[in-house]
Amino acid sequence: MHRDREGAVRAVLTALAEEIAQAAPRGWKRAELHGYAVGQGGTGHRGFSFEPKGLYGSKDIDVHSGLNAVHTAMEAVEHLTIDLELESRGRYRAVLSERLDRAEDRGFRYLLDKASEPPEPAALQAGSDATEAGDPDEAVALLGEFQRRLGELLESPVELPPPLPHWERQELAEDLGVALPQDLSALYAVVDGDGGRGLLHGFGWFGLEMLAEFCGPEERWWVTRGWRRYVYCSYVDEFGPPATIRRVKDHPAWIPFATDTFGDYLAVDMAPGPRGRPGQVILIGRHQDEGPIYVAESVTELLRRHVDALASDRVKRDEDDEGLWINAGDVHHHKRGYDETCTLKVTGRDAAPVRGMRPETRELTVHNAPWIDLGPVRGAPVLRKFSVSNCAGLDLSPLLEAPVEVVDLGTDTIDLSGLQGHPTVSRVVLHSAKPVDLRPLTFCPHL
Repeated sequence: MHRDREGAVRAVLTALAEEIAQAAPRGWKRAELHGYAVGQGGTGHRGFSFEPKGLYGSKDIDVHSGLNAVHTAMEAVEHLTIDLELESRGRYRAVLSERLDRAEDRGFRYLLDKASEPPEPAALQAGSDATEAGDPDEAVALLGEFQRRLGELLESPVELPPPLPHWERQELAEDLGVALPQDLSALYAVVDGDGGRGLLHGFGWFGLEMLAEFCGPEERWWVTRGWRRYVYCSYVDEFGPPATIRRVKDHPAWIPFATDTFGDYLAVDMAPGPRGRPGQVILIGRHQDEGPIYVAESVTELLRRHVDALASDRVKRDEDDEGLWINAGDVHHHKRGYDETCTLKVTGRDAAPVRGMRPETRELTVHNAPWIDLGPVRGAPVLRKFSVSNCAGLDLSPLLEAPVEVVDLGTDTIDLSGLQGHPTVSRVVLHSAKPVDLRPLTFCPHL
C-alpha cells in the first residue's frame, strides 16, 4: 500500500476505534466488529461483541460513516471486509480485505495485490504485418449493387441515410484514436450506415457518430474488466483460423460498427493476430465472453457475401411477409464447429500415445489413462489448454514444445519438473491429495 494511503487508512481506523471505545459499555476489556462497506454509502456489520461476555450497550454505536470512510481511504472498488479488534487499554488491530467474489460454495476469493493483474494471452502474440484485404472502390460498388438487388426484391428503392459532411467525417475520424479500414471509410463517404435496417446479417449498421461513441472504453458495457474476468472466464479463446484474432476480452482497435440489438456487435479489427489482416470483421459483445469470433476478412467480403446471396436467391421471407432474411452465411460459424475441430478428449488406450491430434487442436483433455504418452503433443502448433485427470506418473515434458498456456492437473501424484522453464504457461491448476513440489514453476516466466 502506498505510504500516503496507508496513513489515511490508519487515521480513519483510529477514529473508528475511538468512536467504539467511547460508546462501549462500562467495564469492557475487549471488543470486536465484523463489518463491510460496498461504496456509494452501503455498509453493514454483524453487531458488536464485548468481553467480558454479557456486556451490552452497543446499540447506540453508529459506525456507518466510519466504515464508509475506511472504504474511501482504501480506494476500494467494491466490497471491503473490515474486521476490527479493540482493547480498552488503547490498542487495536484491523484486517481489511477487498473481496473478489464467492468461490462457488467454498467461501471467498481474495486478492493480496491488485496491481499484479496478469496480462492477457495477446501479450505473448506478435502483431500482423499483412495489408488490408478490403478494397474501397469494390466496397462502394458492392453496396450499390446490394441496394439495387434488394430494391428489386422488395419492389421498392432501398434508401439509406446520406453521408455526413466531409469536415464532420474527418473530425470524427480524428477522434477515434484508431484509423478505420479503407473500405469502411469509403462506405461512410456515400452513406451513414443503414438507419437501423439490419442489412448486414441482420445487424443494424451504425452511423459514424454512433460508431465513434463505441470507441470509448466507458461505452463498452459488455466487457468484464480487472480481476473479475479471471473469475468468470479465465481462459480467453478466439474462434476462427488459428492466430487470426488476438485472444483478449477487448481491444481499443476493435471498432464496433453494427449491432443485433441483443448486445452483440460486428466490429472491424485493426489490431489482428499474427495471421490476421487489418480490417477483418469479428463478432464481439455480451454473448462472446469466451472470446471473439472471426466473421470475414473485410467489410468488402461481408458485402460480397450479401450480394452473392441475393444473386443466388438465398433469401427467406417471414410468414407475415413483413421482412426477409438474406442467407449470407453464419456469423457464429467458427464457434459452432469449435468443439468438433479444435478440442480433443481422449481416455484409456487412446492416450497411450495420445491419438487424434490435429494441427488445429487447441484444447486437449485426458482422463483415466494410466499409460499415457504425450509424445504426439510435441510441436502442436496451437495447443493452448491441457487438462488431465486420474493419470498418475504423467510426464509433462512434451508440453515444453507446445504453446500451452493453461495446465489443469488432477491426479494422485503430480511431478511439475516437466514444466520447468516453459515459455508460455501462464496458469496452473492443481488438484491433489498429496504434497506437490512447486519449485519448477518458479522458472516459468509468464506464470
